[in-house]
Amino acid sequence: MRIKVLGCYGTEFLQFKSCGFLVDGSVMLDAGTIVSTLTLEEQRGIRDVFITHAHLDHIKDIFFLANNLFEDGGQGLTIYSTKEILQTLQQHFINGIICPDFTAIQQQDAYVLGFETMREGKFYPLDHGISIRAEKVDHNIEAVGYIIRSDYGHIVYTGDTGPTDHIWEVCNTLDKVLAVFIECSFPNELQELANLCGHLTPQTMTLELQKLKEQNCPVFIFHMKPQYLKTIQEEIDALGDKRISMLTENEVITL
Repeated sequence: MRIKVLGCYGTEFLQFKSCGFLVDGSVMLDAGTIVSTLTLEEQRGIRDVFITHAHLDHIKDIFFLANNLFEDGGQGLTIYSTKEILQTLQQHFINGIICPDFTAIQQQDAYVLGFETMREGKFYPLDHGISIRAEKVDHNIEAVGYIIRSDYGHIVYTGDTGPTDHIWEVCNTLDKVLAVFIECSFPNELQELANLCGHLTPQTMTLELQKLKEQNCPVFIFHMKPQYLKTIQEEIDALGDKRISMLTENEVITL
């Protein structure tokens, strides 16, 4: 699997872009950043978008991508998530008021956007040789992380989460974990704020990783708040854990 980091920060500010990860050129994990990084030709290759939760920094480019593909005459997109998360998107965002209701706009033989409800714990196969399943995490709204399966093993993407247990219990049943993408939003001194918002700090992120049976795979950090980036980096460096690295925009990871 080839994962391109389109954005990996907990907000969008100057050069810092919010979360969006492109898998094998056609699958998006979250949609905070897409169109400002990819050419129109690259955007045309996207078919499936998996949303972890409905906060704006993870969904906003659904609108821009759908609009670009509609005007370009491209094929439709499928937005995947759980029933509650998709209902939130339909009610508060893709509702014909904030954003055109692309699910009701037909183009060629399909609608611009289609919603696919996922049942947690079930792998959904895609056309490009990978399967993805949703597992609950503990954020301050309904949220899931994703497990991506290929012939070589599994990748874990937590999305936004505070301390959680379920997704790690599931991961410990998998035959091979290739990598973990885990959020780390605030420095340790803002632990109370992190707890309130449903996010992790370096100290709680470390405790989360201890719940994972596989202790040798690489760990990639995302969703850092840019104003605390230097402190978070220093605190992660102080851990002395060579598995852990912080992601940067446009980085490409092959697993």
